[in-house]
Amino acid sequence: MKNIFFLLLPLITFSQEKSVLITYKVLYNTELPTTKNGYLYVSSNQKKTVYITEKIGNTEENEDYEVDITVRLSSGEKGYNFFDYENDILTTKDDILKESKLIKEKIPDFKWKLLEESKIINDIRLNKATCYFRGRNYIAWYSTDTAIKAGPWKFQGLPGLIYEIYDETKRYNWFLQQVKSTSYDFNSKDLKYNNQEIISIREYADLKFNGKGLDPKTLTRLPRGAKVVSQKSFRTGFEIKFEWEEETKEN
Repeated sequence: MKNIFFLLLPLITFSQEKSVLITYKVLYNTELPTTKNGYLYVSSNQKKTVYITEKIGNTEENEDYEVDITVRLSSGEKGYNFFDYENDILTTKDDILKESKLIKEKIPDFKWKLLEESKIINDIRLNKATCYFRGRNYIAWYSTDTAIKAGPWKFQGLPGLIYEIYDETKRYNWFLQQVKSTSYDFNSKDLKYNNQEIISIREYADLKFNGKGLDPKTLTRLPRGAKVVSQKSFRTGFEIKFEWEEETKEN
């Protein structure tokens, strides 16, 4: 699939605005292909970023399908990835079954490999980098032509702005569409915890993949025609194998 994106502002002057909004086109080539808009807000001092997505629609529908219940059920609340670089904390709001959860972890180390390969798109030179992160191999194309060092979802740590990133199977894909100055309230009540329970990334993985959150009431919420597959044998999503699982395997 050929993807085209448009760069509006190759150079950003942070002093002029409170934050920068970077918009991505997000393509999920999964069992139910989905297209989303991804919005990355970067604070003027780059010490905080917030990434949220907005669903555009499914490219196809099928009533008789096998489905990972952790993906299909939704709480209806908007999720996000909130980076606090000063305190080295990443807080993610995500759904497990029908419940919205706050997951806290240290900012991940992607261990990028910077390659010599590059390409030119819209007169912007993009450099190639690769990494393995939580069960998937990713390919990124980034530019050092701006002062911004950020990317969509949890992707960060490269010496520039990520323009394209996708896993090697092209199951999950992000393509930069627009960069513009804007304002964003990083102290918004939407980012406040409001006494909501915070769980660790290990607890999140346990609930999502080991079936500890599954009960009979949950089964009644499944879409008509959906068949529950084994949570322990079938994993889907961006993160399918975690650091402590890799360590156990090595030992």
